[in-house]
Amino acid sequence: MSPAKKYLLTIAFQSILAGMLLLVGGLIWGSVESELVTQDFAGSDLDSFIFAVWAVSLAVVLGVLATRTWGRRILGTLGAVISLLGTYSLIVLDKNDLNSLWAVALTLSLGLVVTNALIAVTSKNWPTLSGKYSRSAPPEEDAWALLDAGVDPTLESDPDK
Repeated sequence: MSPAKKYLLTIAFQSILAGMLLLVGGLIWGSVESELVTQDFAGSDLDSFIFAVWAVSLAVVLGVLATRTWGRRILGTLGAVISLLGTYSLIVLDKNDLNSLWAVALTLSLGLVVTNALIAVTSKNWPTLSGKYSRSAPPEEDAWALLDAGVDPTLESDPDK
């Protein structure tokens, strides 16, 4: 697979996983009934680290778009560590009276660990935003020298012809 395709797929997959984690973290994961009321708990009520993982993963996506080799590796490593901590916080969560959404959040966090690690390892060869404009080209001749030779420097022509 070409580096450009791997870049696009990894960034798209990470964005989708982070968005899904945000959605799942806002849903009701369980409820506790008492004599007078029933208290519903969203994922963010039980584990607030979910939104930290989401925010860092989205920041990694934006940072990968804006940086080059070492910046991407640092961002991918940071994202993988934060996602791993989020996965750990979901594992140690008390699972009594919870529905299966915590398992979905756990799977999404593990997916973010994988995509962030992929960014940290393989992003060196990925294209950059201004990569097609920053190539090394031979220096052009001076515009004044071209005018002295009778050539219009704004046109593509060869002064020796």
